[in-house]
Amino acid sequence: MNTTIIYRKVRFYGALGIIGAIILVTFAVYKHGHFPGPPVVVLRNFNSQSGFHYNIYCLNHALYACEQSKRYQLVTLLDTGLYKEDRPDFIAENPCYNKYDWFSYYFEPINQTNKPLSYWKKWIDTHPFMEVATPTDLKPVPENIVLGASGHFPKIFNTDSLDTSVNSDLEYRTKEFHRIWHKYFKLRPHIQTIVDDFKRKHDFANKYVITLHYRGTDKYNNNTGNEDNPEHPPYEFCSDLVKRIIGKSGRPLSDIVTFVATDEQPFVEHMKKANVNAVFTDAMRSNVSTSGVDLDFSQCKQGVIDKSPESKIYNELIAQSVHRGMKDKSNYIKGRDVLVDAILLGSGNVFIRSRGNVSNQAYWIGGPTMECIDLADVFNEYKKERQLGNDQNFFD
Repeated sequence: MNTTIIYRKVRFYGALGIIGAIILVTFAVYKHGHFPGPPVVVLRNFNSQSGFHYNIYCLNHALYACEQSKRYQLVTLLDTGLYKEDRPDFIAENPCYNKYDWFSYYFEPINQTNKPLSYWKKWIDTHPFMEVATPTDLKPVPENIVLGASGHFPKIFNTDSLDTSVNSDLEYRTKEFHRIWHKYFKLRPHIQTIVDDFKRKHDFANKYVITLHYRGTDKYNNNTGNEDNPEHPPYEFCSDLVKRIIGKSGRPLSDIVTFVATDEQPFVEHMKKANVNAVFTDAMRSNVSTSGVDLDFSQCKQGVIDKSPESKIYNELIAQSVHRGMKDKSNYIKGRDVLVDAILLGSGNVFIRSRGNVSNQAYWIGGPTMECIDLADVFNEYKKERQLGNDQNFFD
């Protein structure tokens, strides 16, 4: 009898203990930042020196991954980096200013939760050891698995191995990122007006539009990168390539418009004189020319100048580049310029692209139906022909 009473008491107090523990855990969950609802992915800028369209590239992957998961909600929280603008006059004059997200300067914010960005900023700041989400975490969940809807930590989307979140087939990626751009990226009205006015002024709707991206001072060529590896095409090569495309089109020059996007003003000046009906935006550019530069910067580091001439030139290019240099210029305008240029680059019949994220995004904006010519590939082909002595008729 006594044994039975003791056993019942142990079970009773044991049950009370379990209930108490559940209450304490539940209290701790909500006190320390867990929240009800589906799991959340917070996209942040992991590289303070990353360019505008590298961040858009990461956002493409995050949006795709969240779509495929069918359960994750995405929050953009780009509150650091080269495009964050803290000038008082910008803050006072710009109704789209958001101190938690420079993405919102240019686009309608992407926040798929019912909580404001200020909430997520505070949450992140008070939880420095939050879980990092990988693309594997965001894969679709089998229908026969029931997931709890509460008590989830937000996840920081890790930019490592982003390519695994999208089929590695380039054609498939182009199709998906083209769709994602037109579904999710909603330009602020003032940005849309700039794009529409430029297209109308130069009659994009009725002309045969060739677009050309020449990436110069903001690209530091090296043998290990995926850029021009490592030589920049000379300016004359680019204009000759445009003339070849015009000739193949069979259209008169009056029916052609060549939109030029670059971070080098000398390239613009060259194309203006090339008789290809070149047009361009009033963007911020460097006065440096990298035409034909053939140097290996793979061993160079920012801020470190040793005895090698490459390190000196490398750091001079950084100082004079638009996005990593020009510290006295508006970060917002730098972002606006490269965004508008990418959209216009993706609005042509034929796109001559450089390597890197600006040209990648322009191609995804234009989509798989836009003809695309890789400038580096054509230039490398030309160099091979030149070595064989067969370059005289290359542009015929």
